[in-house]
Amino acid sequence: MKALVTGANGYIGSHLCEALVAAGHEVRAMVRETSDLTWLEGVNVEFVYADLRSAETLDAAAAGQDWVFHLAATLRPKNPRDYERVNVQGTRAMAEACVRAGVKRFVLFSSSSAGGPAGGPLEPKTEKETSEPVSKYGRGKLEAERVLQGMAGSLHSTILRFPAVYGPRDRDSLMLLRNLKSGVIPDFGGTFSVLYVKDAVRAAVMAAGKSRTPGAVYNITDGRAHSYEESGRLAAELLGRKAVRMKIPGWALKAAAQVSDWFRREGSIFNRDKVEEMTQACWVCSPQKAADEIGFTPEYSFEQGMRETVRWYQEKGWL
Repeated sequence: MKALVTGANGYIGSHLCEALVAAGHEVRAMVRETSDLTWLEGVNVEFVYADLRSAETLDAAAAGQDWVFHLAATLRPKNPRDYERVNVQGTRAMAEACVRAGVKRFVLFSSSSAGGPAGGPLEPKTEKETSEPVSKYGRGKLEAERVLQGMAGSLHSTILRFPAVYGPRDRDSLMLLRNLKSGVIPDFGGTFSVLYVKDAVRAAVMAAGKSRTPGAVYNITDGRAHSYEESGRLAAELLGRKAVRMKIPGWALKAAAQVSDWFRREGSIFNRDKVEEMTQACWVCSPQKAADEIGFTPEYSFEQGMRETVRWYQEKGWL
């Protein structure tokens, strides 16, 4: 198959490009002219320079493609209006280009944020429940999903909601691991789902190859409930460190986020929108629908995924 990956130079996008190439697909990597292409060095892809705000460039990117994986998005922009301009209107523009190009499958990388928190670890969020996002990012992702569902008659799309995706190249997980080297396990409270990056991209490729109801939504997780303390203790063990748990209260997170917003630090995990999510009690999602309809089950346990992640960070000198 010929596959276009938007946001191809990113952490997850670059892993997806590698997986598609390894599976024998012809891959076109959509990037911007200012993109850092470090993670795609040596990967056999065709580069196409396009912008979600330019229909002409999107038409050129989508032309002749069988599958499109849409990862391009903004997670923590300086301007909150970009959640709408990039994540919603950008998705609409890309999807419309795919309709004009006759693309067979469109896979949206969405987020658990679009569904909202769960009732508890024993009540994981399912796709049937009402979506109740608590952040601007989550609301933007939900609107992007609805754009695709409104185009179900002209474009076959599949929507994958991912939790926190960790693995090599991920800088958010790196923050936790660097704290551990200082002997501290930061505990923000609550429970959540996670997924190793190689399982994430494998799920996306599997979804592209399935003919399901257009616009269908699937939670993709490792099927377990995790906590910051558990995650920290496992990472500390892998690093060969002794670390002490430090409970971080919600008010402290919100104060740090406010300071970050004052300085308008694009990309910082400490912003008020992200903290609205971090202070929720539970983000555990049920992956049962994906198992039943896509056939996806994770290959990596949390320990296996973390072991590979820590080893990669150490090899690269990040830790």
